[in-house]
Amino acid sequence: MKKLILILFAALIGGTGLAAERQILVATSAEADPAIRKAAQSLAGAPVFEALARCGAATSARPVPVASESLLPDSAFQQAAYNHLVLVGLPDQDALLDKCRGHQIGLRPGAFEVLGYGSWKGDFGTVECDWNPFLYSRRVKDNPYTTVIIKISGTSVPGVLRAVEAFKQGLLNGIVPAGQGGTVTEPSLLDRKPDPTPPPEFPRQLGSLIQAGWTQPNEIEYRAYLDQAGFAPERLWRIKYLAPKALDDVSGRAWVNGLHRLAYGNAVTIAEFATPEQAAKTLAAIGNWKEAKPWSVAGKSGFEFEQPKDEAFPESYGKVRYLALGRRLYLLSVPDAELEAAVAAASKIQ
Repeated sequence: MKKLILILFAALIGGTGLAAERQILVATSAEADPAIRKAAQSLAGAPVFEALARCGAATSARPVPVASESLLPDSAFQQAAYNHLVLVGLPDQDALLDKCRGHQIGLRPGAFEVLGYGSWKGDFGTVECDWNPFLYSRRVKDNPYTTVIIKISGTSVPGVLRAVEAFKQGLLNGIVPAGQGGTVTEPSLLDRKPDPTPPPEFPRQLGSLIQAGWTQPNEIEYRAYLDQAGFAPERLWRIKYLAPKALDDVSGRAWVNGLHRLAYGNAVTIAEFATPEQAAKTLAAIGNWKEAKPWSVAGKSGFEFEQPKDEAFPESYGKVRYLALGRRLYLLSVPDAELEAAVAAASKIQ
């Protein structure tokens, strides 16, 4: 009987076939809690869907529902690899989500462990964006475009429902409390209480860049700022933009400009300090780095760096510019053509 239910569910919401590519597939399991399946049906209109479509990475912003079970067989490999995947559910209720959850977020019923947040017990929702693991596998050597995976999960049904709402409001990477917020179970230096506060409002479009949403940085990034001049930000946000054709290959450029929590390209990162003096002193400390170069635009000035190169990124994909306005320090990694618009937007919210 259970197998028959799975087959019927797959036929009902998963009959998309293998012909289409670059669609946004929203996958839920027949074994998922009914509230989760209902919540997954409400994702149409999420900011990142529109951004994927407008930048040319998706054929449509309208999500297509599928059954998680329909993407598990080898015969569905191409459908899973060549479309964007949005997995909604709990790992213990969804075999596809369990298969794809990776190593960034450790989830189990009622608890999670994440580097940069710590170990927590309670009701939490999680949102994570990454490269599609089906496309980026040994079975696909290269491809003319990149597809992404978005995992919306949590420690409980209330956590998943809270994550769905946060995703619809623009959260791309982060953890959100549901209910009372939970408790730390193993205190460490890298604990960070999940903060669902959205970032200051930035334009939906900066020149040719389309806003996809925002990432909630963890304690590791907070401490990176603390190391500069002794001041930790009170809050950090990274607002992510997608450029036209940003995902039209599988290069390092596509990763840097993609949706992963550490994909810093085409983004506006905001560090909000307690006082303007803290922001200014942190900027001055960053300006003391030997690679720093002064820059200015529209009467505002700061310091700039080339985006870093290493064994994974053989070339620099643009510049990173720091600017202090009031008690906020901005890290702007937008192209030169969009820089003045980004500075003007930052100036308006001070």
